[in-house]
Amino acid sequence: MDDEAAAVADWDQKSKRSANNEQDVVQWIEAIVGSVKGDTTVAEWLKSGIILCNLVNAIQPGLIRTVNQQNVPFKQMENITKFLNAARDLGLPESSMFDTPDLYEEKNVDSVITCIYALGGAVQTVCPEFTGPKLGIPLIAKGKDVTKPKSKTSSHLLHLDPEQVASMREELETLREGHARLQEENVILRKRSEVDIPHWASQVRAVATQLEEAAAPIATVPLGERLLAMVNSLQDAEAGLRALRGAPYREELDELKRAFAQHLEEGQVRESALREELDRLRQILPESPNSVL
Repeated sequence: MDDEAAAVADWDQKSKRSANNEQDVVQWIEAIVGSVKGDTTVAEWLKSGIILCNLVNAIQPGLIRTVNQQNVPFKQMENITKFLNAARDLGLPESSMFDTPDLYEEKNVDSVITCIYALGGAVQTVCPEFTGPKLGIPLIAKGKDVTKPKSKTSSHLLHLDPEQVASMREELETLREGHARLQEENVILRKRSEVDIPHWASQVRAVATQLEEAAAPIATVPLGERLLAMVNSLQDAEAGLRALRGAPYREELDELKRAFAQHLEEGQVRESALREELDRLRQILPESPNSVL
């Protein structure tokens, strides 16, 4: 373990030992966001992820582009995921993170408290421009307190190409929203193919049966022959509907899926390239005489 990793691990342990009272975390969130927990539990208060997203955006405006307001489980879990990704962007180490079920399913609320407490320390280091209330121990790097003013070089590397990061985050957010819409459209299309088409096929069959019964007594006269021809046409239509089974809708859905997969792949390639560049800069950073990290 190198010096920087050891320093971060030491900070992480100190932060976890200090996070023994959720009251400090609650008061910190209330002071920044303006939302009061009241008599609810911490898990109930934070479960929707809205307060957590608002907390991050209050610390660094615009870090989370959209916050889901719907009272829908997968939207609330998506908010929690957005908060966790934002916490990573703010420099929080993986050892301080929690998993979405820890909060949403209340599997480990203590880890949620610990994460937020650690976030308070990371904010003091990564966001010196934030003048709100402080919480926790400032993030340590290379065994030094880096809450002191940073050089322009250090600040630039901590916020590597903000426009590119913001653009990529917006694209990824658009992909996530597109995926959610695709899931909703999938449900609608499935209902059309599994419910609507069989329903209308049954209606066509019923009409064909009625016409066939009406034509039976006069089958030998021209009118009866025309009615029987109509019966045959309706039976063909019924067979076509049942054979269709929503094929056009499946084609439409497949096209949407292909488009989404292409956009997702492009977004992942750009994200991977940016992460590689960030890793490269982190590797050469210690060689810079102006570096304070």
